[in-house]
Amino acid sequence: MTGEIDIATSGELAVVLAALLDGAPPAALELDFGGVRFLDSSGILVLLRAQGRAADLGCRLTLADVRPTVHRVLEITGVLELLGLGVPVVAAGGAPPARAADPTRAC
Repeated sequence: MTGEIDIATSGELAVVLAALLDGAPPAALELDFGGVRFLDSSGILVLLRAQGRAADLGCRLTLADVRPTVHRVLEITGVLELLGLGVPVVAAGGAPPARAADPTRAC
């Protein structure tokens, strides 16, 4: 994912996440947030809803490569603790950790 997840774009994210969780959901779903530079409350709501749906289906939802500014938003809103998201932070100026080519892949 890249850009901003806000009121204008969060609906698109909701559609994508619903499609990934419909039918036979994966055991785990990792969202690459390395390109996300802004996240507002509408994006947080989408994540909360998707995490709840994923949990109901036995799927573990995690975020990867979260930028420090987005991590801070998740932290101060209590979402990190509430969702139990495994969120590695990309160090400022550092290279993100290695992972599979498709960041929304089923594990």
